[in-house]
Amino acid sequence: MRNKLIILTFALAISGMSLAQGGTDPVQDAQISIYPNPAIEFIVVQVEGSFDNAQFELTSMIGNKLQIKPEEVGIGKYKIQVKDLASGYYFLVVKDEAKRFKKAYKFLKR
Repeated sequence: MRNKLIILTFALAISGMSLAQGGTDPVQDAQISIYPNPAIEFIVVQVEGSFDNAQFELTSMIGNKLQIKPEEVGIGKYKIQVKDLASGYYFLVVKDEAKRFKKAYKFLKR
């Protein structure tokens, strides 16, 4: 009996499920898209899924944080001006601290 319990616990750990969550993780269902890429004047960030409070950080390739003012243009859709940035690659970090989600997305500014 103990071996079966250990195997079940191991299988749940590998699959990323937990008994407390009922086997679903709303953050895994989240889809985030950034367009246009490459960008010239602005990027649009589409956040789909169950985010309570999506926040954004913009960093250069060398890690410098840049000031941005995301403008909400629809449900889960944000517009961020990039026209004043120098050409090059940047990282947009999307995070939701309540969901413990943080992921960086690379885009090119022309």
